[in-house]
Amino acid sequence: MEQHKSRLGYTLGMLSLFLLGAVLFLIGFFPASYSAAEKDSTVPEGRPTTLHGVKLEPPPPAYDSFILFLVDALRNDFPDATSMPVAHSRACERLTLHVDIPTVTMPRLKSITTGTLSNFIDIALNVGHTEQVEDSVLHRLKQRNRVVSFAGDHTWVNLFPSEFTRRAENNDSFFVNDFYEGDRNVTKVLESELDKSDWSLLILHYLGLDHIGHVEGNASPRIALKLKEMDEAVQKILEHKSLPNYLLMLTGDHGMADGGGHGGNTPAETLVPLYLYSKNCSKAISSTKTYNQIDLAPTLSVLLSVEIPTPSIGSLIPEMLQSLSLEHQLYAYFYNAHHLLNKARVKFGHDRVQWSDYYTWYQNATLVHKKLLFHMRDGDGSGASQVLYHNAKLNYMRVARVISGLLSESLVKFDYGFIALGLTLTTAASLHMVISVLYLDLTEQLHLDSLNVGQLVVSVIAAVLVNMTSHALDIIRTSSWLQSFMLLIPLAISVYLTIDVAQALLKIALPPIYTRRLKLSIPLPLPLLACFAIRTLTLGSSSFIEFEYKTWYYLGNTLILLTAFRTLRRRITKTNVELDGRHLYTIASTCLWQMRKVFVMLMMLTLMRYIHRLQAIRSTIMIFSLLLLWARLHRHSASWMQSVASGAALCMVYCFRGLNGQVHFIELAPYLASKLMVPTLVIFWCCLALVLGLGYREALPQTHPTLGTRSVLLQLLQTNLSSSLLLAALLQKVQNILLLPVLLVALQQTYKLCDVFGTSARKFSVRLVHVYKIIMTVFLARMFYFYQGNSNSLSTIDLTPGYIGQTSYNPVIVGLFVTLNTYGAEIHAFLYLIVHTLRSDLRSVGIMQLQPPYSIAADSLIAPLYAALIMLPAAFYLCLMVGFRYHLFIYSVFSPKALYDCYTVLVFYLVFLVTSLYFKLFKNDA
Repeated sequence: MEQHKSRLGYTLGMLSLFLLGAVLFLIGFFPASYSAAEKDSTVPEGRPTTLHGVKLEPPPPAYDSFILFLVDALRNDFPDATSMPVAHSRACERLTLHVDIPTVTMPRLKSITTGTLSNFIDIALNVGHTEQVEDSVLHRLKQRNRVVSFAGDHTWVNLFPSEFTRRAENNDSFFVNDFYEGDRNVTKVLESELDKSDWSLLILHYLGLDHIGHVEGNASPRIALKLKEMDEAVQKILEHKSLPNYLLMLTGDHGMADGGGHGGNTPAETLVPLYLYSKNCSKAISSTKTYNQIDLAPTLSVLLSVEIPTPSIGSLIPEMLQSLSLEHQLYAYFYNAHHLLNKARVKFGHDRVQWSDYYTWYQNATLVHKKLLFHMRDGDGSGASQVLYHNAKLNYMRVARVISGLLSESLVKFDYGFIALGLTLTTAASLHMVISVLYLDLTEQLHLDSLNVGQLVVSVIAAVLVNMTSHALDIIRTSSWLQSFMLLIPLAISVYLTIDVAQALLKIALPPIYTRRLKLSIPLPLPLLACFAIRTLTLGSSSFIEFEYKTWYYLGNTLILLTAFRTLRRRITKTNVELDGRHLYTIASTCLWQMRKVFVMLMMLTLMRYIHRLQAIRSTIMIFSLLLLWARLHRHSASWMQSVASGAALCMVYCFRGLNGQVHFIELAPYLASKLMVPTLVIFWCCLALVLGLGYREALPQTHPTLGTRSVLLQLLQTNLSSSLLLAALLQKVQNILLLPVLLVALQQTYKLCDVFGTSARKFSVRLVHVYKIIMTVFLARMFYFYQGNSNSLSTIDLTPGYIGQTSYNPVIVGLFVTLNTYGAEIHAFLYLIVHTLRSDLRSVGIMQLQPPYSIAADSLIAPLYAALIMLPAAFYLCLMVGFRYHLFIYSVFSPKALYDCYTVLVFYLVFLVTSLYFKLFKNDA
């Protein structure tokens, strides 16, 4: 028993070290914040007042009132003459803004107000963050005692806790089931603020459109109704009589993907409209001009007559400056170019800037600008002045665009010290795990699964030296001595694991003349290795990452089909030899008929790829899915009461979807249907608790005194699996519920195939059967993960399940439900593999029960090998990330995949941790 305990503890330890390394890698690859260059004190403050000795006057505010009308997830093609007739027809300018990734709210608000890019890791900080912006347009307004009012998403208040004069934030901006109430509150604030005249800037952030997209998708009929509501709010502003001189800006923080989410880099997510409205403007004509979202901050600063925020790297939007005089417009272009040139001097150095092309353009523009000022002040408005104006303007704009691009590229910073440390830890932990699984003799010889005190002391000394050297050479940068000291722990662990791995690889690589040839502890079938290697190598291509689901579909089905044909060939050959070649046709037909379920399963796996297209018959599909799932759960129910409770829970799932209008149900009034939803969910939770309680009751010694500890463990894990499947049925989309029973059927038939394949071999190997089952489980889990509609794009994360039955935003519950929904296939496949192994008896396939028991492999082989197969590709991919760090798609394609892989390991770690606790407590018969 101690051996198996140590394997569980060892596996858990390696997973913990891998996750520690992954965190360090992400810290180094995605630093928590960007700085274009500088501390505030290094860039000159204030607006320029002279130009080559000529006095300049900064322009006054261009408008009395500014309104930023922000509609969350308003993508570029949403407002048109049909959906928002007033907003579309009365716009002075209809422009397009390009949004940088990540396309989530918090980093987008930072870009709008500061004019700088956000870090990719901000997507992880978007939920529950407490970061505050130190400099922005709002800070500049507050310095001048200008009134700023706000209503809407509370993310603004987190970013700017003291910059608003009046504010009315939503209490639960992350509660996506709120389609209307929050927006109505924003409109009420709008109506009250329109009657006041003291504010300079009014910010309105409507969330309903984004919430509808998350819950019902971009094709929901509620989208049109919400756009109409937004159009009416715009109309209120345009027709209000107490706004004589205003600028209304209608835009979105980010777009909406075709599935309703966001976070990715598709045009639907990265392009948003910018509609401008003011009094006495010419009506807009069709425009294809696109600017960057970061251009809003410097443009607004100029129009508001405040300083451009120090972090800003944006350029100006010419269409927004048309209300200014030519002199003031040219001042705005000069000021923006001057600001960016100062940032370039700080970032790149004076010498490099002095010899650059853009500095030459800047000098030429200032000379022309000076000449134009003399012409204007002499009252000369001739065509020559127009030529000078356009010449200076184009040069200023060209300077701004070039420097803005250079500063954007310079924001890509990596902390190579943390990256190296993270890679060392993840790679060493993965290799350590692989070696310990493949070479048990070597593991015992080198004591890889136990602690060597002498080696630990050497590792600590080496870690101290590396830490001191890294800080001295500025390879690793930390903000305090405490952080520097804490780095000793991962450094020492990295050195320790590296020594272990180096010793093991040296032993493996040494010729047999010097040492006894090491034998693999488990067989490695070539087809399995080939499929696994192909999958791992495809991680080096951006196209394969974007369409990774196709790789899994092909490899998974190919692997099962290849195993089936090899098994069929062996059985036909073996039977044919026994019958001396007689009745070959009959033998082949019989063997083929015995494999019929496998081929039916392959057909089902193919059909699962098109399950999302069956919307028209989803009520029928849901009924069939729930019945099939109940049948699978009934087979392993501890009692008829538990089976009835499972059936009742699944009935409540259908009722809940029917009350939501997603499947056919009894016709009820909308208010009655909404009132019945909560009682329906309460009954579901009671049934789920009953299933869990009855399952655990059956495992109690008082209920069955003769029940062995292995049977107790099996009963508890089976109950956990059944409860998890019931909860997943509630969380999944209607069309995806079918995936739950089909996954169980696919796993069962695949395991039977693996058993038959093993028994048909000339020399039976229990470990060979286990290896096939483990790798097949990994492949099937990933296939069903993508069948569900997931991808390597962050926009496909479905947030709706996190809010089922919730009346407010609870980050723990939301995170738990979304994780269970997204990674349900991975979780259930692993749990089913453990339950199957504990339940299996080789006598069912014609083999005498071997000693030690077949079920021992659940914690001595299956868990370590499964963990190694999860960790190794993730570690390999993190290494690839370093090589692709300057790739064009590093943040749009490669980075989301890295987050997904690391989170996959984390989910497996949590599931394995819970499962290990059950093994520790109840499995003492091995």
